[in-house]
Amino acid sequence: MSRRRDRTVSVGGISPLADDDRGVSDVVGYILVFSLITISIGTVFAVGITGVEDRQEAERVANVERAFDVLDDNLRDVQRYGDPNRATEIRLAGGSLSIEGKTRFALANTSNSSDVANGTLAEWTSRSVAYREGETTVAYEAGALVRGDGGGSVMLSEPRFVAAGGRTTLPIVALVRGDGDERVAGDGTVQITVVESPNVDSETTRFGAASGETLYLWVETDHPDAWARYFDRADGVSDATPAGADGVAVAELAHDETVYVREVARLVRLHR
Repeated sequence: MSRRRDRTVSVGGISPLADDDRGVSDVVGYILVFSLITISIGTVFAVGITGVEDRQEAERVANVERAFDVLDDNLRDVQRYGDPNRATEIRLAGGSLSIEGKTRFALANTSNSSDVANGTLAEWTSRSVAYREGETTVAYEAGALVRGDGGGSVMLSEPRFVAAGGRTTLPIVALVRGDGDERVAGDGTVQITVVESPNVDSETTRFGAASGETLYLWVETDHPDAWARYFDRADGVSDATPAGADGVAVAELAHDETVYVREVARLVRLHR
């Protein structure tokens, strides 16, 4: 028997390719591989760029924190030694630096918010020096260094409140805005200068509690949660109230006889 062969009729001597899908399979495979490589590269590039940007932002904020550490050290020298003038430089790196708001301290014989106006013995205020970049804030408030992120904040450097020898000492750095800019933003370096004020004197005030009387320290601030946590662990204060929506933290002073408030007043200025 002769083997029968299937023959394909050619047209004009050329075999049709309609039934040959080998070339189509190669093209589809190439497209799939190329698409996979493109998606992989794009994903790595997008994630890598985001990671680099996050790293750069974190480094900028870390640099600002280090500069504020220097500011904090300079102002502690002002507290300890009475230095008349100090200067600190901060690189903005796209953020803003401002002398803003007020941190208010009140010494009162009540922890009740409805009675504090009548129960206040004395009060002190200080302007804050704050750096802002997005949702991050680094601020110096009357002797404390605070960082805020979103809705929370933490105290990076604490005020030196002391309770010993039958008395409580509360040092407060009262900053008053001098001449110069109130707010600067963008890039470049800004100098923060702290100088003696010709119109505001530094002074120490003594307060004695009546027999059986309890004294409370009220702090009205942009970062009440950080202050409330500080009160919870600090010597000389106790029974700190949770930070409320009104931006106030309150603590009971665990003094035995007297309370000394040492106010150090200085002018603060911003200069490019």
